[in-house]
Amino acid sequence: MNKKKKPEFDEKAEIISNKAKALSHPARILILLSLQKANHQSCKELVEQLPFSQSTVSQHLYALVSAGFLESKGHKTSTIFSLKNGAIQEYQMLFSAVFTMKKEDRQLSMF
Repeated sequence: MNKKKKPEFDEKAEIISNKAKALSHPARILILLSLQKANHQSCKELVEQLPFSQSTVSQHLYALVSAGFLESKGHKTSTIFSLKNGAIQEYQMLFSAVFTMKKEDRQLSMF
């Protein structure tokens, strides 16, 4: 029996990939932008602003919380979501650090 070996990836590559997956849906970008305008909103408040059902918004909120972009806190009978302080900036810095090439590593010609 042939078992395929699971590839091992660099930790930074895994982090970038997981966070990019969370940002890969346009609805999630709209949720982040909505929270950027007015942080600390419930799912119901977000549903009122966005053209999506409550179940769709909940699903996307869960993905954004799991990826570390949002924080959630229970308040009475609902959950309040907010942008995790510095999470987007941390992702931008990690992405830039990995994909910024050193001057000596740049290819001078295409051939």
